[in-house]
Amino acid sequence: MKRNTVISLTVLASALCLLAVSVDAQRGRRGRRRGGAAATPAQQAAPQSAAIAESLGELRWGMEPQQVHAYFRTQIENTYRPRLAKAPGTIEEDRIRREMSDEIRRLRESYVRFEGTRTGWDLSFLRGEFTHGNRESMLVYRDGNSQNFYFFMRGRLWKWYKAFDASVFHGQTFEQFAGAVQGRFGEAADRSGTLVEGGPRQRWLEWQDSTTRLRAIDQTQFYGFYCLVFEDKGTLSRLSELRTNTQQPGGQGDHALVESVLLPADGEAPAGDGNADIADRITGNIRRNQQAPEGTPARGSSGARGSSGSSGSSGSSGSSGSSSSGRRGSSSNDPLDLSDL
Repeated sequence: MKRNTVISLTVLASALCLLAVSVDAQRGRRGRRRGGAAATPAQQAAPQSAAIAESLGELRWGMEPQQVHAYFRTQIENTYRPRLAKAPGTIEEDRIRREMSDEIRRLRESYVRFEGTRTGWDLSFLRGEFTHGNRESMLVYRDGNSQNFYFFMRGRLWKWYKAFDASVFHGQTFEQFAGAVQGRFGEAADRSGTLVEGGPRQRWLEWQDSTTRLRAIDQTQFYGFYCLVFEDKGTLSRLSELRTNTQQPGGQGDHALVESVLLPADGEAPAGDGNADIADRITGNIRRNQQAPEGTPARGSSGARGSSGSSGSSGSSGSSGSSSSGRRGSSSNDPLDLSDL
């Protein structure tokens, strides 16, 4: 009798172990599907960096799109204020004000909701950063040397994707880029693997603080640029719950995707040309004409509406209408100097 009891307990323990392994495996697969690479003990040990909070500045996870829009509108207005003060006359002042208004308009029009209608971003380097049908949206803002994509989940800011212009690092290797960002954020954990299920093998650096995971990702193999991705750890831990809809983007006709951040949730968005800069977005060529004189729009940033809500990856909502010296992250001539990141 005693021997039978021992055997029964052994069998039960083995069954429980197998069940636990199965559950862990399923969680890992869900993590890869919903939130990128599955977490591992090594990834959880990413070093802490106090510079993450400094880089976020006044932005806070959980901000609403209207708040983020207002923040960057103020940034744009502050950039133009010195130029307006130095304007030699009314005609020049009017021209500068028109530039500022155009830039604010591009910022406003860059907002897009991912609600099932295909966007140009579904074919871009950002295609693994969002899903459709899960109340996700995005706002785009250009600074002096990069495009910045701010992602919202259920109306709350949770991710900042900073894609440096392809020209910024002038063919520098990932090791040189890594040296620059580690000079800013401290020593990082060096990772490699796939960031999304079925995606290419990539290399990245990783840091964290109490609220944020930061990755510096090598996107040069396919897209020709490096990027930094800041993510709210609270949202990351719940992605499998928040991304329950597996809806795929559809629609082949007009891309009515450009929406004002001030529209109500059920507001109608004006239709736009979803293919205006599709080649740039597919290839990941984020370009900026660094020799452009002050007041000349960056290459591709005419302000025409595209499916991304702007002129796409080449200057969609940004500072093309003003001198790059007036933007964050551009105070130094050294492209590897990230002191003002």
